[in-house]
Amino acid sequence: MSGKVLRLIPLFISTILLAVGHQHLRAQDVTPEEPPTASVPNQNVLPGTAATAQIPQAPSPQTPDTQTPDLSTIPHASPLPPDQPPELATIDSDNPQTRNGEIGFASGNVVVTYGDHVLRADSITYDHATDIVTAEGNVELTGGKNDEHIIASRGIYNLRTQTGRFFQVHGSVGLFRGTPEPTFKPTNAGIATPNSTSRTPAYQTSNPFVFQGRLVVKTGPTDYTIYDGSVTSCLLPHPDWQLYAGRIALNSGKAKASKSTFKLLGLPLFFFPYVTHPVDNQQRQSGLLIPEFGYSSASKDTGSKGVTIGEQLYLVLGRSADLTVGSIYYSLRGFAENGTFRYKGFADNFLNVHFSALQDRGFYSPGVNAAGQPVTVFNNQGGVDITSSFRRQLTPNVRVVADAEYLSSFIYREVFTSNFNQAVSTDVTSILYLMQQKQGFSFDARVDRYEGLKVVQTDFSPSAEVKIYHVPSIDFTGMDHPIPGTPLLWSVTASTAGLKRVEPDFATAGLTWRLDLRPEISLPLHFDGWHILASAAVRETAYSRSRDAPYGNNATPIQSDQGLNRADLDFIVDVRPPVLERTFTVPERWRRIFGDEIRHTIEPAITYRDTRGINNFLSVLRFDDVDLASDTDELQYGITQHLYFKPHPKAPEKPKPGCPAKPAIPTISGTETDTDTETAAVDTLDPDERATTDANGIPNASATAPDQPLRTHPRKPDPCAPAPSIPRQQEWFSWILTQKTFFNPTFGGAVINMRRNIFETTLDFSGIAFLTQPRNISPLKSRMRFRTSSHADIEWDFDYDTGAKKFLSSNTYLDLHEGRIFGGFSYALLNAPGKTYSEVINTTTNQITGITSSAIADFSQMRILFGYGKPSEPGVSAAVSAGIDLNYGSAQYITVQTNYNWNCCGLSVEYRKYDLGTIRDEGAYSFNFTLANIGTAGNLRRAASLF
Repeated sequence: MSGKVLRLIPLFISTILLAVGHQHLRAQDVTPEEPPTASVPNQNVLPGTAATAQIPQAPSPQTPDTQTPDLSTIPHASPLPPDQPPELATIDSDNPQTRNGEIGFASGNVVVTYGDHVLRADSITYDHATDIVTAEGNVELTGGKNDEHIIASRGIYNLRTQTGRFFQVHGSVGLFRGTPEPTFKPTNAGIATPNSTSRTPAYQTSNPFVFQGRLVVKTGPTDYTIYDGSVTSCLLPHPDWQLYAGRIALNSGKAKASKSTFKLLGLPLFFFPYVTHPVDNQQRQSGLLIPEFGYSSASKDTGSKGVTIGEQLYLVLGRSADLTVGSIYYSLRGFAENGTFRYKGFADNFLNVHFSALQDRGFYSPGVNAAGQPVTVFNNQGGVDITSSFRRQLTPNVRVVADAEYLSSFIYREVFTSNFNQAVSTDVTSILYLMQQKQGFSFDARVDRYEGLKVVQTDFSPSAEVKIYHVPSIDFTGMDHPIPGTPLLWSVTASTAGLKRVEPDFATAGLTWRLDLRPEISLPLHFDGWHILASAAVRETAYSRSRDAPYGNNATPIQSDQGLNRADLDFIVDVRPPVLERTFTVPERWRRIFGDEIRHTIEPAITYRDTRGINNFLSVLRFDDVDLASDTDELQYGITQHLYFKPHPKAPEKPKPGCPAKPAIPTISGTETDTDTETAAVDTLDPDERATTDANGIPNASATAPDQPLRTHPRKPDPCAPAPSIPRQQEWFSWILTQKTFFNPTFGGAVINMRRNIFETTLDFSGIAFLTQPRNISPLKSRMRFRTSSHADIEWDFDYDTGAKKFLSSNTYLDLHEGRIFGGFSYALLNAPGKTYSEVINTTTNQITGITSSAIADFSQMRILFGYGKPSEPGVSAAVSAGIDLNYGSAQYITVQTNYNWNCCGLSVEYRKYDLGTIRDEGAYSFNFTLANIGTAGNLRRAASLF
């Protein structure tokens, strides 16, 4: 008996496990939205028609659950509607209404209101038993959740089921008539009062559909069948494009047609055996994208690409992911593949991956060998570039993030990218880290890789690259925490890392391990407007390997297997005196420009730092900024100035005729204030204007995905809405001026003469190197910005060496925009210590004959931009941009772009000229033709547009 019981135990356990694993018992956390319902017969649908199932929006986030069940197999429970009386129809007419049994008749501007629908006609016959209305003359039906608007000569409509037939129709879905614009009639008192409404068409959604036809059968609340008609997303009566067919069905969120003709500007262009397009702007659909075409020419020595033809396939992978794959054919170079995968998870979780590659057929160009003899050189500029970014929130306090790139050839990216900043970028970075942040403590583990190109490969010399690895690095940070019973604060930073560095003629053997620990105690003090923070820290850093020292200028590193310990004491006193300020009253004649008052503030800052104990700086191998710590005894001082303008109070806004007066909102003190003048300026970022590149100028995966169609019509504004308020101007001018004095000019013997020296303290002060010998004073650092209005922004940043009496760096930026006119200007000057390499080019053959190096980084560049127009509005827009190397007197790139928008389609044409030495000397032509709410044909991406 006991044996039978034992044999039943496994059966019992397996049965329970199967039941527990059933999908009905799973926690319903797969999605925050309701799953799509199964098709259920609708008793309110006319015979022969089908009800429409609810379509979920996409893409939308998913929940963290990785085991997503098939929701379509789970029955969906739908609650029964509560018992309530049916809605009643109200009928208004100019003439008296009659009724014979269940049949009623009305004439003279008849208006039938039933729920959220309004039916207008010259006359109607109404069956009270079935709620069927027969309308004659000037029939107009409006309302519904999709904001339908149907105009017909005659119609038969069931108010209850929202189905019917309409004849000689033109109408729209998603094209609302705007907020009523009141017109006015005079009264006996001579006061204008609202009389009627004038409705101007405007887009309610970014994906409206306008249709017309001989017969329109409404088969459901949002389903239509059009016979002998057309559909478009343009405004009637003169649409830019139309799709004609004998039968067009708009149902289940899609428009479908067979044997259709596409007309553009009245001209038939294409015949489609079958065509479909989403009506719902939230719905995505798999299919082939519109092909792209282009042309590229180049000098005979740098390789032309020829005619460009490309095609892409777009695949919807569920509600939260999609995939785009395609190929581009360069007639003179070969095939290039590309692909983009995008995933949007729960909250901020995402995954983007982009891939591009080229199998280059190559080209031959004349050259010279090391002996100066002419030769023929074969050039292969193909390569592979893969970028990916990833974020996953594991818990509220833990997340994992990745941003990685693999690039097989810098030349491939320089030649085949359309982005100038990406073409001249010489850095490739990859990082993966896991971070936990909680209660002022931060713990992260990361793996990263840096690769930088220092010398470009030539016929005479190989490329020179620097690679640095952290595999891995574990870091811990504790922010300021109070010590109970005292005014003191404590903090700590600690890290351990496995490091490796590879560069020409040197590579560290294996991994160099580093352990770094820095506890700190600080004391904040405040009195009479003074703020003082004094701190003391101890730092200990241990290395498993070191570098042989001493060494001179440009010495090749020699690694030593001898370990190294570095210890120091760090004392810092930060003093912030009271802010000096004064308010000036603006003379009356200047108040329209500068406002009523100007406030000038001066914020002094003084910081003293003494770091000592690092007497082995030259023996430390360099991997990152942790290895740049050195002795220092310094005083930093500076001031920050601000000018604030108090704008002139504007007159109270008068209410528009027919609109309610805007109430004033009382403040805390009980006085009234205008809400617009008290509204702070808030900067918003259009999704299409978000950054398309990372810190290295490398485009993210989303930037290379297919562009979304552009809406070419602005939404109709509310006529009673107040005019947009100008953001309140706060800071008009700011100027930061600071400098350091060094009481230890050799930084504890770390300075090497006649070469660039970079220490932690100099790097924190300025990104521009200035130490080539012992010195007592740093350059003067200035950061100046003018923001005279919301239409103008000027900035000038410079580092001035008071000893050498020269600018180490000077950067000027200017941004102006007013109405349809915009422009920009930038100038960058660098004349600072830094080893640079330059190509020696034979001007006759345009070939590299050698490489020269310099201990000074010297370049002077200027960029300009000027344009007119707005690409999202009808009319002409044009812009030109250029980057000029002032040292060589040549333009590195020139871009000219123009576009013209009609009612709901637009054409853009662009020419780009690249002059990047012997690698790329090319002129490229790009264009795109956009149909609003349909798509774009061409190879001009919006991310590369000047607008």
